[in-house]
Amino acid sequence: MKKIFKIMACGVFALTLTGCGSNPNPSNGSENIVTFSNEKMNITVDELYKELKNRFATNYLIETIDNKILDIEYEDSEDGKNYVENQMKIYHMYYGNDENSLLNALRNAGYSTISEFEDVLLTNYKRTQATKDYIKENITDNEIKKYYDEKVYGDVTISHILVKLDTTGAGATDDEKADAEKKAQDKIKEIYEKLDGGTTFAEVAKEYSEDTATSNKGGRIGTFNKGEMTERFNDEFENAVLNLEVGKYTTKTIKSNYGYHIIYKDGQKEKPELNTIKQMIIDTLTDEKEKEDTKSQYKALIALREKYGVKFNDEEINSQYDTAVNNWLYSKD
Repeated sequence: MKKIFKIMACGVFALTLTGCGSNPNPSNGSENIVTFSNEKMNITVDELYKELKNRFATNYLIETIDNKILDIEYEDSEDGKNYVENQMKIYHMYYGNDENSLLNALRNAGYSTISEFEDVLLTNYKRTQATKDYIKENITDNEIKKYYDEKVYGDVTISHILVKLDTTGAGATDDEKADAEKKAQDKIKEIYEKLDGGTTFAEVAKEYSEDTATSNKGGRIGTFNKGEMTERFNDEFENAVLNLEVGKYTTKTIKSNYGYHIIYKDGQKEKPELNTIKQMIIDTLTDEKEKEDTKSQYKALIALREKYGVKFNDEEINSQYDTAVNNWLYSKD
């Protein structure tokens, strides 16, 4: 659980610049920020800046830049506040609603206060939202239409005849399994002979189906849409239904954990108009693309920086940033 708290590195750069005593306010880089009795050992502002720049500047600046941009883009994010609130409830519950225990865990992870950790959670939420918005903006009408044509279906009503494999379970011998398979196939052959001979599907289901919950209803299972049949049975079952004509039954059985199914397609409604489900398709495509493209958050934040005209006026930092972008986009995960 403590690994969860390692969401972001602490502001090392900011902490490095914080200390006791007076704050030097040099007017140029050649002034000394640290002096020694031996003047040759003095450390100048330029030396400090160069060292900090090489070690921390890019990460610190990118984090600061992104925070400024995200705070503007998602200034009044009620959903973000609700997200943080719900996440904090989980953390509080994990630590027995003991705020001191939670605070100690956060401090061990590098956070000084609970509020600081909540800010990090909110920033992470905004990053995720920015990623989703970026993907949505780049989804084309052709992609939406393709998804609609290929993956949107009207509700289907189906019936089935179930033939179970009667074995003694995991401990069944090979002979017992072979015998159960033969009995099932003999019964399936008899069922198909009845169906092909003109007996209605409902009549055959009442006589032969071993699904006691549906056999007395002529095998009627109910009404489903894409995804629901996969969830209840499996992909093969769903694909068979979607490719089946209304008023037809499958010419070969479909096997699931329940046994063998002969499926009948009672009816199918017209699929909804594209404009009524367009947003649902966009949301679905967004989720799919976010999972497929592990670089999508990098791309989203880079695009936001470009939108806000971010420019690094230090050539070395600019070069470091270009290298970082190249690594984010083209390195292997």
